[in-house]
Amino acid sequence: MTTRRLLWIIPAVLLVAAAGYTAWLVWQVQGELRAAETSASELRSAWRSQDDAARDAAADDLADEAAAARDHTDGLWWGALEHLPLVGDDVSAVAAMSRSLDVIATDAVTPLGETVDRLGTLVADGRIDLDTVESLEDPVGRAHEALVVADDDLAGLDSDGYVGALRTRFDRYADLVHDLRAGLASADTAVGVLPTMAGADGVRSYLLIFQNNAEIRASGGMPGSWALLRADDGRIEMTRQGTAADFPTAARPVAPLSREEVAVYGEELGLYFQDPGWTMDFPRSAELWQAHWDRQFPETAIDGVVAIDPVALSYLLDGTGPVTVGDVTLTSDNAVEELLNTPYLDADPAAQDVFFAAASRSIFDAATGSLASPTAFVEGLNRAADEGRLLVAAFDDAVSEEIAGTRVEGAMAGDDGATPHVDIGLNDLTGSKMSYYLRYSADVAAMRCQSGRQDLAGTLTLSQVITPRDAAELPDSVTGGGRLGTEPGSQYVMVRVYGPYGGTLDQFRLDGRALGDLETVELDGRPVASVDVLLSSRKDAVLTWQGTTGAGQTGPGELALTPSVVPGAKRSTFASAC
Repeated sequence: MTTRRLLWIIPAVLLVAAAGYTAWLVWQVQGELRAAETSASELRSAWRSQDDAARDAAADDLADEAAAARDHTDGLWWGALEHLPLVGDDVSAVAAMSRSLDVIATDAVTPLGETVDRLGTLVADGRIDLDTVESLEDPVGRAHEALVVADDDLAGLDSDGYVGALRTRFDRYADLVHDLRAGLASADTAVGVLPTMAGADGVRSYLLIFQNNAEIRASGGMPGSWALLRADDGRIEMTRQGTAADFPTAARPVAPLSREEVAVYGEELGLYFQDPGWTMDFPRSAELWQAHWDRQFPETAIDGVVAIDPVALSYLLDGTGPVTVGDVTLTSDNAVEELLNTPYLDADPAAQDVFFAAASRSIFDAATGSLASPTAFVEGLNRAADEGRLLVAAFDDAVSEEIAGTRVEGAMAGDDGATPHVDIGLNDLTGSKMSYYLRYSADVAAMRCQSGRQDLAGTLTLSQVITPRDAAELPDSVTGGGRLGTEPGSQYVMVRVYGPYGGTLDQFRLDGRALGDLETVELDGRPVASVDVLLSSRKDAVLTWQGTTGAGQTGPGELALTPSVVPGAKRSTFASAC
């Protein structure tokens, strides 16, 4: 063999060996990450079923698999691969996922397990065990700190250039870690404020609003029913129940309204108990509901307002187990239909109120009794809060400061630095329960960046999931009977678009038709535009608009919509054009 030929063969052999080792390494990491995904799923199931043996086995497997993946992506060879053209960013993503997973397995799983173990004694016989709450502060805090580290390791990575399969897996994993971080942040806040809210420092009273999504309001739904909760040293009681009819229409707003509020919502915002939810800013809604309460029941002061919707109640039923109301058994699968649709098809208005009051009390009793699955119950609470279906306004300054900026506070964003916000609130104008058949989605895109502002384009699509013929045959208790001028079976929806702080909204079109005379009002620094949309068939109604962000808002944006009868979050983000 000649020296020249040998010199050619040696690099080729080394190249083949390098490729083989790289392929083996990638195959190993891929297998470890897939195995870790399986172990994480088994761990969650074990937590839910309170199977200690399965939990310990799954936790050990997850720790081993995560550590192996991190070891394989932490060496010089993998580091060199990260600098290769075309595939370097993909390789970096896998390393980040491995590091993140290892942090979770090492630093978050154990405190999460401690938390789960203590949830079983959190609520019993109508009382929150405040000692248990205090004992949760340390493990929840440690788990949250670990998730902050794990999430931050992923936050700076852009998956747009990854290969298809990796992009999907990375995005799903990154979203999961971010959501878990947010959930633990909420839990951390909750264990901090819960003792005070539960009456550890004296009796507390709260107005509980049930938001009926079948008659949609921007904050969630029409507050047809309410209850008064009393908390004393952890014991929670539902001491009173009623309906919106208990609050007569005021001759003048129950609390002062700004000129801008009147321009956007009309004085109705402060006249009717049913209408504070016309605004998406829950702290403001709570102020108005408090004013209604003080006007009607001045002898009983309230310390806050809590709002929840039937979709959130269905999440809680995962943890309480089924509850029976008369001859109806409510489960997580049928609660939305049984609470938001069936009563209006089969019962008179008085019977509807009686059923909903009984259902509310039954679910409340189950939630404050012996839970079928404490883990599932807490997951349901977290999911409800994350989707904007569980909202809390506390009139105690210390508690209010603690929940400020969280999703459970439900406050609309103002000037949020580089982040532009777009919010879309929907309100029924039909006086009906037709929102049960309403479906909608939206997206916003940043089109270009210039002079520190982004140009935005937005689209909202609305439709009904019922045919005109079937809709027309529904009873007046569902359709409204045309009492507000809408043909039975159709529905009018008022859409309010809130543009970014300091930004603009313009060029609105509905189904391609320009709405040239549409005016915007600046409310708390944000432009607001209102459009009435008629839905009379299953055909989509498409509302589009354009606008700009405020000065300096060059980062990715956030879009939020009113929660609907369909489970899931109505929140998303849109990429920056800068």
